[in-house]
Amino acid sequence: MERLRRRLPPLTALVVFEAAARLQSFTLAAQEMCITQAAVSRQVRLLEGHLGNPLFIRNHRSVALTTAGQRLFEAVDESLERIAQASTEIRSDASGAVTIAATVCMATYWLMPRLDAFQQQHPQVALRLFALDREVDLRAENVDMAITCGNEGQRHGVRMSHLMDEVLVPLCSPGYLQGRTLSEPQQLLGERLLNLDREHWRGFNWAVADWGAWFDQMNVRGVLPPARLAFNNHAQQIQATVDGRGIALGSPHMLADLLVDGRLVEALPQRYATRRGYYLAVNEHSSRPRAVAALHTWLQGEGHAATA
Repeated sequence: MERLRRRLPPLTALVVFEAAARLQSFTLAAQEMCITQAAVSRQVRLLEGHLGNPLFIRNHRSVALTTAGQRLFEAVDESLERIAQASTEIRSDASGAVTIAATVCMATYWLMPRLDAFQQQHPQVALRLFALDREVDLRAENVDMAITCGNEGQRHGVRMSHLMDEVLVPLCSPGYLQGRTLSEPQQLLGERLLNLDREHWRGFNWAVADWGAWFDQMNVRGVLPPARLAFNNHAQQIQATVDGRGIALGSPHMLADLLVDGRLVEALPQRYATRRGYYLAVNEHSSRPRAVAALHTWLQGEGHAATA
């Protein structure tokens, strides 16, 4: 450590230098750091003296990095960012909270309604819920657990276990049908179908599962009705379905609570098994293994109950 200290420039000067280099201004750096412009200049001169090279070209109203300054800035910027990220992760670890990620729809309609019961049984476990409509890299993003659709896309150190199969069925509100009864998939070509926009799928490695795929599975041929209302968020699509705006494809397992309380009904019984499933992805490098294991066991039980 003694040798490292002798090799390193003054650390305060490095922090001041990073601000001045990033902002290309001693004045703005002074304002950001709540010190005087003269103090910024002193720290930069101290650093230049330590390195034996000028770091800035001083103009009348601005500064620019020299070649040596640019080289140092790139190293300092990367190093300070890594320190800041590590500090954030350590503070998160210190909170003792288990971070679980899921899509917005899964988090809203399946996960959140079950977390109160989990915490009643495990009051010592704090939770942080990340609702994200994109793939999550558990290791890189310091996430303890995620609910994913499919068991691919995670790197070494992430353990996958099956939660429940993905099955899609046409759903609507009771009010949408207004007493009508649908009996054949072909009839849906004349209905108001709610669509997920292609933008929704860009954040995932999952195959698109939309009305076109459902009709193919049902061997229905015909022109799909134009998308009168499309969403880039599955949760908004389901909420619009509950509000009676049309028929949407949804998972009866994920949306079991809405079906049980009658807010949604199956417009048709024909189900499309996508041959993929929802999985629990567990970060094996989590700093809270016992809490993660408790949540994992609980969620697996809930997943099995939903499909029983």
